[in-house]
Amino acid sequence: MISRDEAQSLLLVFGGKKEEMLRAYLNYGLIASVVVWAAIVGMMAYRLNESPWRWAFVGLVFAGGLTVAAILWIKRYVDRLNNTEEKQESKS
Repeated sequence: MISRDEAQSLLLVFGGKKEEMLRAYLNYGLIASVVVWAAIVGMMAYRLNESPWRWAFVGLVFAGGLTVAAILWIKRYVDRLNNTEEKQESKS
């Protein structure tokens, strides 16, 4: 665990873009974790030669890909809703 002073010095080293880093984490952290999970499951599927579980693991990898696609679709849908609301508010 790093101390508060060390964390602040790290933020200064990276340009102090705390809000941008937080926003990127909130926007893409879930997607990154699903991708990493799918990669690990894919590696396990690759190593399970002639096992009846191999195709179940491959199915989980595809399900992870579909999950990422669904998250991105939902994000795009919510962004479009926000844009239309902003346009309606600006017209009023």
